[in-house]
Amino acid sequence: MNRKVKSFTILITGLLVASICFSALSQGALLSDQLVVTEGSYVKGKYLYTNSTHNDVLMAYMTLSVDEIWNDTNTLLNLVNFKVLYEFQADGENPLGADDMTVMEITAAVFEHNRTTFLPAATLMMRNATWEASVDILYLKDTAGMMDFDKANITIEGVSYLWEDMDGSETNYVDYFGMIFSFAIINAVLLSYNAYTPYAVNPHGNVADTVSFEPSNGVVDEFEPITTTQGDAYDCMNVEYINTATFGLDDVGEVDTHYELKTGLLIRSLEKDTSGSSQMEFQPIEVVIKSGFFLPFPFVGVLVSFVAIGLVVVLARKRK
Repeated sequence: MNRKVKSFTILITGLLVASICFSALSQGALLSDQLVVTEGSYVKGKYLYTNSTHNDVLMAYMTLSVDEIWNDTNTLLNLVNFKVLYEFQADGENPLGADDMTVMEITAAVFEHNRTTFLPAATLMMRNATWEASVDILYLKDTAGMMDFDKANITIEGVSYLWEDMDGSETNYVDYFGMIFSFAIINAVLLSYNAYTPYAVNPHGNVADTVSFEPSNGVVDEFEPITTTQGDAYDCMNVEYINTATFGLDDVGEVDTHYELKTGLLIRSLEKDTSGSSQMEFQPIEVVIKSGFFLPFPFVGVLVSFVAIGLVVVLARKRK
């Protein structure tokens, strides 16, 4: 190997090692925002309400699922669909303000590479014993098109219209208007404190790491197992937030969350209203984590670095 090639190899190797070390140090302060959830994973649980007069009242059975991971034709980035299904109990408290509903389903579209929420309610469905309605903009699978709510598909009692095609003469036009208005308001409200998704984090962190969030960042508090009501234990990372929400539709003072350690999927949360004496707890019953290829940090960087070094060595040998 001649002197120039040898010097170049040493320089590249040094830069790669420095890059790895710098990345590891940065990771210790700010948790990566890359999501590693797997499509088809889900958690089912109870949503319990407690205040000064009620203790662990069952509001709803809930399911949080990684419904789909898809590629956006506009940005060419992957988005993750997190679907939240609420099955309200008729005799339970309903501080979510959905007293007339027996079922509500919301799908959030989240960028996979940085956890930012594109739309917190890309689909919205509400149903009771006599009525069902939904709004869907996710069908477009294109972020540029999804920003135009005129293209939202609204369905009431099985009859669908695109909002841009309605002129006010349609039967039950007021109900369609109410749905698109609710759709816009829910997105605006949820986006104000879910700019980063609460449904999953990158699980490859350390105690005291900062987790990107709004209106203020979260903190990794500890690592501990969470046991479902069926007796299954899952190793989790505990993250604490303030002035936000997970499954509630309004922010509260403190939110305590637990994320499964393989994929970072949220499997438990406790939302505490510090201005009062109430709280809402999502307590897991069943957790299903679909298999995927897991390579925790910093091994990805190390692997890439070794490949790069190998290429340099091969090129150097060819020039002998």
